[in-house]
Amino acid sequence: MPEKMTDEVRRDFLKDGKRTAVLATARPDGRPHAAPVWFVLDGDDVLFITGEDTVKGKDLLRDPRVSIVVDDETPPYSFVTIEGLAEVSREHGVVRQAAHEIGARYLGPEGADGFADYGSGPGKFLVRVKPKNIVAMANMAG
Repeated sequence: MPEKMTDEVRRDFLKDGKRTAVLATARPDGRPHAAPVWFVLDGDDVLFITGEDTVKGKDLLRDPRVSIVVDDETPPYSFVTIEGLAEVSREHGVVRQAAHEIGARYLGPEGADGFADYGSGPGKFLVRVKPKNIVAMANMAG
């Protein structure tokens, strides 16, 4: 039977392994745009790096409302959906630190510095998604 995740289980699920998140933003004409992002958590906030020239970057700078989905594609299947507001930071030290953490998660310690260089480069910024609504379900096929 499907079951609602506790906050602790939800955080562990989101931190587990190298799952990517699918970020949904709204284009200027209202059409949805979805893109995968590498992320880390800071409490319940979701942090990721993007560029000001990307579709998602332009969307976020215009409209901070987002939706994020992270799922487990293996049985018994689980997912977390987060609706929230995105806050942007261009403060170099803050962006670099978050990019380093993201790089370490997805590329390992040996790739963290390279991703930090890339993620804190020109035109890049940190996005912090502050959740307003979270749905976290486990054992969907149980």
